[in-house]
Amino acid sequence: MRPSWMTVTFIAPTVFGMLALACLKPTKKAAPEPAMAQVSEVDAQRPVVPEPPSEPLPERAAPSEIRGPVGRAEALRATFAHMEKGEFAQAFKYLSDDIVWTEVGLPDGEFESAPAIIAFQEKARTGLSSFRIQIKRIIEAGDYQVVEYVWSAQHTGPFADGTAATGKVATLPSAMLLRYQENGLIDRVWLFQDWPNALQQLGLAPDLPNGFRPFEVPTEMEVVLGPSDGPYRETYERFLRGLGPNDSGATMASLTTDDFAWVDLASGQLVADHDGNKAYFAQRSGSFDRVATTFDTVITAAGPLIAAYVTNELIYKGGFMGVAAHDERMTTHTLDIAEFDPETLRLKTLVSYGNSYEIMAALGLPAGAATKPEAWVGRFAIAACDDYVLNMSRCLESVDSATRTSMRGALDRQVLSWLQQHGDDPSRDALKASCQAATEVATRNYKEICPRIVWQ
Repeated sequence: MRPSWMTVTFIAPTVFGMLALACLKPTKKAAPEPAMAQVSEVDAQRPVVPEPPSEPLPERAAPSEIRGPVGRAEALRATFAHMEKGEFAQAFKYLSDDIVWTEVGLPDGEFESAPAIIAFQEKARTGLSSFRIQIKRIIEAGDYQVVEYVWSAQHTGPFADGTAATGKVATLPSAMLLRYQENGLIDRVWLFQDWPNALQQLGLAPDLPNGFRPFEVPTEMEVVLGPSDGPYRETYERFLRGLGPNDSGATMASLTTDDFAWVDLASGQLVADHDGNKAYFAQRSGSFDRVATTFDTVITAAGPLIAAYVTNELIYKGGFMGVAAHDERMTTHTLDIAEFDPETLRLKTLVSYGNSYEIMAALGLPAGAATKPEAWVGRFAIAACDDYVLNMSRCLESVDSATRTSMRGALDRQVLSWLQQHGDDPSRDALKASCQAATEVATRNYKEICPRIVWQ
């Protein structure tokens, strides 16, 4: 007897258009901005706060039936085939008039019309080529659809913001959540992509994690349809809530299979060893104190799989990109895909799609050169460093746009380097000396350009 859920695997390349390789406002400034502006009109203090999904509507017709203009999977494949070719008008013909499209975690990442999305996509493509994008898995149930995919592209020309080509390739696993109306049109899209990781691969953000391995673009596409057959949500929620640094071992032992694997999207690693998972989760959890976890809704459930939209309230305890902790509070959002063993009801795999830009924004840490320098002031609690950043940011106001771009990029690279040294007392002494030396150089180089600045 066929179960109430169904899995279909397509073996053959499936062209998957990249929904967004950068997050730009449709409007633009005349002067070019450096690196991070390709991703967003950067304001690291205000990432977009997404509206959480509503509860699924199980009474909707089975997703395998033809609904609206065409079936869901066919509409999705057609959309991304057009995206691959840059045919944006055709790509978005299945969006409803009241569409809300959210790039989760990014500033200026929400769009409310097809023309705005098209303008965003056109500028996002600038400077990128050799696209290779494939769906890995589609999960459908009720009025929702989750799509996991991997995209790859090369930075061969200047970004729309003027950032020069690096010639490097970025490969990024991503996920998208779509909600369908009764007429088969899409009225809500949430996109989860770790943009800072893509910029790291292009050399436009701090160093990649140790042992980074780019993900391979998949050659097979799996489609899972139908409602869940097991009580998986309870196990999943218990697992996530039990991942504190002191109790992750007990949680793993009681709620996961012996071959449980965690997919680490930041490093490209598959943490498959059970004992290795215990150490990994203990270390990862030690970087944050979990204040609250809200399971806004389990969006889809199909076979031994669930997908959940999760909001986390955290307190930062250090360990992220070398940034010292000052108990910063932050809110992050993820789309989790969990697979279970149907016999034991234990977790087999878990992947969590998010955007570390939400963490970076809370820490005042930019993902590229286009930052607001004043956001760095006070970050070090070392007078020589904070004074240097403040003076440089004021000096930027007195120079022409070309010089400002160069100085701004140099300032951010310097600050990122200093943040990686910001730790114990000996490190802070060395950091203070480095800031004093930078101030001496700035005094010589910018004394005439910015005469009103008192450098020392």
